[in-house]
Amino acid sequence: MSELIEASTVIGHIYEASYKPEYWPIALENIAQYTRSNSAALLYKDNELERANGTYAYNISEKTLNKYNAQGIDPNFIIMSEHTQLGTATAIDHIIPDRNKLESIYGEDFTKMIKSSDTYHIGGCILFMDEIRSAGIGLQRTQAMGVWERSEIAKLNILVPHLQRAMNIQREFVRLQTREQALRRGLDKLLMGLILFDKELQPIYINPVAKSILNYHPAIEMKNDKIYACDHAHTANIHTALISAISSKADADPAESSTSLGLKHPDCATTLPVIISSVKGILHGFETEGSHAHVVMCFSDPDRTHPIEADKLADVFELTTAEAQVAISIANGIKPKEIANMNDVAISTIRSQLKAIYCKLGVSSQAELVKVLLTGPFGQCL
Repeated sequence: MSELIEASTVIGHIYEASYKPEYWPIALENIAQYTRSNSAALLYKDNELERANGTYAYNISEKTLNKYNAQGIDPNFIIMSEHTQLGTATAIDHIIPDRNKLESIYGEDFTKMIKSSDTYHIGGCILFMDEIRSAGIGLQRTQAMGVWERSEIAKLNILVPHLQRAMNIQREFVRLQTREQALRRGLDKLLMGLILFDKELQPIYINPVAKSILNYHPAIEMKNDKIYACDHAHTANIHTALISAISSKADADPAESSTSLGLKHPDCATTLPVIISSVKGILHGFETEGSHAHVVMCFSDPDRTHPIEADKLADVFELTTAEAQVAISIANGIKPKEIANMNDVAISTIRSQLKAIYCKLGVSSQAELVKVLLTGPFGQCL
């Protein structure tokens, strides 16, 4: 029974890593301990979905991993593919017991690398290998630990189908994340303000134009994640429309589940048009941190219908397109960390781009950057 519990525990770690790739080193540590291995590595390559690619390891230094990658195709991968059925675990020592013969197949460079890292006994399994993707798990033991027993390889065989399913789950997660990021980038480029709310009417996404309008327009604002107009009557109308949209049936006529409003303010000559509707179609799949979109609110300022075009800003100030987009986002009140998240890049990348922008525009802060854009020829576009 204890052996069954041990296997179940390891399988649990594998499935946790399937949706949280940064957890794979912990899962591999458990696999190594379960199979009495010294270290473990999992490699996945996807020709259709590059973002799904990954190399994960336990108790293997980055230097050693780089050496393995520099060698090209691991000869153990070739040996397993030629002598063992796909999805079946094995130990290289079981396939080629003669060490001299094995090392002649490895070649001098690979043999030296194995001896220097003391990954003397190598085993594992090829999980996938076709035109679309390839994946394999490798287990390593030191020379002193000796070769695997058949019972230990049998333990790995218990885990193999779960590893395959986990990689399938991870690929699907990455595919969905990629689709959502593409959708997010599209929404970021809309020329109208857009806010998505979850079923609790909490905002889960606000595009750059919406943030800009909420920041400067006196007829509308957001406080504590709630939308307010400049007077109680209009505020009540907004909240009633949001509740109506969230309460509408899934098969309701879009015209019946939508509300159109016009927000006015004494200081503005034109009305700010607002449309609130239940979410249908592609936006229904939009998700942020586990919250799905249920209501969409769209609005635009008729007085500012021509936002800055990144390529024109880039031409004027000799910025790269990426730098121009960062500058526009900053001018629209979006923080560097939010810009990094929206574009799926490191915050250090945004900071580096900001540094270049400051240099080219002759400013030293975000406030000065915004001032230059507001008072320059592009000011009317922001």
